[in-house]
Amino acid sequence: MLGNFGIVPDVAGNGFEAIEAVRHRPYDVVLMDVHMPEMDGFDATRAIRSMKGRAASTPIIALTANAFAEDIERCREAGMSAHIGKPFRKEELIVAVAEAVGH
Repeated sequence: MLGNFGIVPDVAGNGFEAIEAVRHRPYDVVLMDVHMPEMDGFDATRAIRSMKGRAASTPIIALTANAFAEDIERCREAGMSAHIGKPFRKEELIVAVAEAVGH
């Protein structure tokens, strides 16, 4: 979906990989799956928020099938900037990314 808009994503297979990616490269936005193997998106987000420098304020958008109010609140409490419920439409994703990066 992102490729249609000229966005080339990096892919992390789990929360540990996501943390390492953010630690070694600046990102405009992170799309964080909540349910990942080894380390979930909540713990990965908290770890990113505890970093020093730009990484700590990188917008993180939760991607999850959990879309109840308490699920969205849990994402916010972990430090995620926004929430997109699965399944989602391409337009929803692009709007969320644009809002996260201020465009």
